[in-house]
Amino acid sequence: MLAKLDSRKGIYIGTGAGLILFVLLGFFPSAMMGGYVGLKLAELIMGPGSMGVVARLFTALSMIGAVLVTAVVFVLGGAIAGYILSGKLRAKEAGSKA
Repeated sequence: MLAKLDSRKGIYIGTGAGLILFVLLGFFPSAMMGGYVGLKLAELIMGPGSMGVVARLFTALSMIGAVLVTAVVFVLGGAIAGYILSGKLRAKEAGSKA
């Protein structure tokens, strides 16, 4: 019964699993690392101790960028894994019927 998955269903299941894993494991660490990179970038460009609008903008943009990149990696990784697993299950079922 599980082997009756077509590619589209496998991709949907993998994407959902990747999204759940991103929410549980990836969101907070990526936001923290992005904020750290943004603070270091702002310190490098603006100088130490500056907390102006530009420094906060660097921090916010790097946090958003890190979260988006991490989300893309988790979701695409899950979709690819779901596609591969559905193909393997279909091949296994086709081999057992022959």
